[in-house]
Amino acid sequence: MEVFPAWDEKYSVGNTDIDSQHQTLFALAEKTAKLLNRHIYKTEVKELLSDFFNYMQTHFKDEEEYMESINYPYLVEHKAMHKKIIKDMSCLINDCSTTNDLKEKLYEIVSVWLLEHIVKHDMRINKFKENQEEKKIIEKIEKDEQYDYVCGCKDMIHKLDYGLHIKIKYLNIAYKCKKCSKELVFNDLEEKTE
Repeated sequence: MEVFPAWDEKYSVGNTDIDSQHQTLFALAEKTAKLLNRHIYKTEVKELLSDFFNYMQTHFKDEEEYMESINYPYLVEHKAMHKKIIKDMSCLINDCSTTNDLKEKLYEIVSVWLLEHIVKHDMRINKFKENQEEKKIIEKIEKDEQYDYVCGCKDMIHKLDYGLHIKIKYLNIAYKCKKCSKELVFNDLEEKTE
C-alpha cells in the first residue's frame, strides 16, 4: 500500500485551527499507513477507525462553521461530502467482519479523505478566501481612486469614485449635476497629460 502524503503548508486553508486539525488528520493517516503495512488485530483497526471517526466529526463541524463565517459558496456541497464520509466511516465500523476487509476499507476511506477531500476540496476554501481578500483590497483601491468630472457650473469639479466612473465611461450611464442639472462629463485632461 502507498504512503499517504505528509502535511505541508501547501495544504493550508488559511485558518490556523483548521490547519492544525488537518495536521492531526495527516498524522492519523500516517499511523494508518504504518498499521496497514503489518499484521494487525481487528481491535487495533477498530480503535484507529474510532479515533478517525471522532476527530472527523469535530473537525467537520469546525470547518463548516469556518466556511459559513467566510460565506463560502460551496458550503452545502461541502457539508454533503462531510456527511458521506461520516456515513461511510459509520458503516465501516459496524459492517466489516474480517480484519483484512476492515484494513482495505480503512485504507480506501483514508485515501479518499486525504487525497481527495483535503487536497482537492478543502484547498478551494483557501483559494476562495484569498480571492475575497484580494477583492476587498481592489474594492478599497477602487473606492479611494477619484476621477474628475465637470458640468455646466463654472470652476466646479465633481470627484467620482471608480464605480461611478466605470458606469459613465464604459456603460454609458448618465449622471447630472444636482446644482445645474447638466450631464457630468469626464475631465480627461489628466489622462492625456500622463
